[in-house]
Amino acid sequence: MSKTYKGQITNNVAELTLQDEAVGGFDTLTIVWDDTVNGEIDQVQGDIPDDWKSGGGIKQLQIGSSCTSIGSGAFQYCSNLSQELIIPDSVTSIGSRAFYQGVVGGTMPFTGSLVIPDSVTSIGSSAFSAGFGYTNWSGTLTLGNSLTSIGASAFFSAKGFTGDLIIPDSVTTIEGAAFYDCKTFNGTLTIGNSVTTIGIDAFSFCTNLTGDLVIPDSVTSIGSNAFYFCSSITRVEILAITAPTIGSNAFKLMSSVSPAEIHVPVGATGYAATYGTNPVLTVVADL
Repeated sequence: MSKTYKGQITNNVAELTLQDEAVGGFDTLTIVWDDTVNGEIDQVQGDIPDDWKSGGGIKQLQIGSSCTSIGSGAFQYCSNLSQELIIPDSVTSIGSRAFYQGVVGGTMPFTGSLVIPDSVTSIGSSAFSAGFGYTNWSGTLTLGNSLTSIGASAFFSAKGFTGDLIIPDSVTTIEGAAFYDCKTFNGTLTIGNSVTTIGIDAFSFCTNLTGDLVIPDSVTSIGSNAFYFCSSITRVEILAITAPTIGSNAFKLMSSVSPAEIHVPVGATGYAATYGTNPVLTVVADL
């Protein structure tokens, strides 16, 4: 149920709002403000509906512990926010386009780091997608260890994240363009040992990921352009004894791989002799 309050917006008003609606030990509510000083408070108990504040001019957001799911498009185009996004550990799913900002140029409404809590099992398509040229986050991205699927374009062009990108062992599917153009990650990429599918363009243009890329033996499919222009990766290993399906240009323009090789297990079968261009990466069975 959603209820609106108008008037002076202060911490005391927020507390009164919670006391009024949160009866019988009910967990805290999700609250939005349309102004940081004067204006309107709106709130919802429980799950956040699809398109709840889509395109709205809200200035502040507090996701309550009564929320288990964030609906599709719930906060898309809410570009007036300027805060850290805190997702409570009551949330189990984040819908498609939940925080989508698909406009070229501008400022992403969230700052700091983002923690996807261990309670979340799925992130929908384009959930945190941003337009090209956006100024985005300013910290690290932590993906919780219950996450099983990362939707298509989930973090498309979500710039500003730094450090390592760790895909937890719980994840089985990384859909197409999930981390496309996330070029500010400047640490290593770790792919968890339950991943079976790496989609088309999954990590394309992640130009500052560095170090060794180790693709676990659980992976059976690597989409076209999956690691296209990951130009700071220095070594590639694929651990599957039977070659996964590898799409065209999956390893193209990986210019820092030196020597220009892809390392696979001794006795591996099904691999081509080479992959990629600029440079061509020769398959070497030495693991």
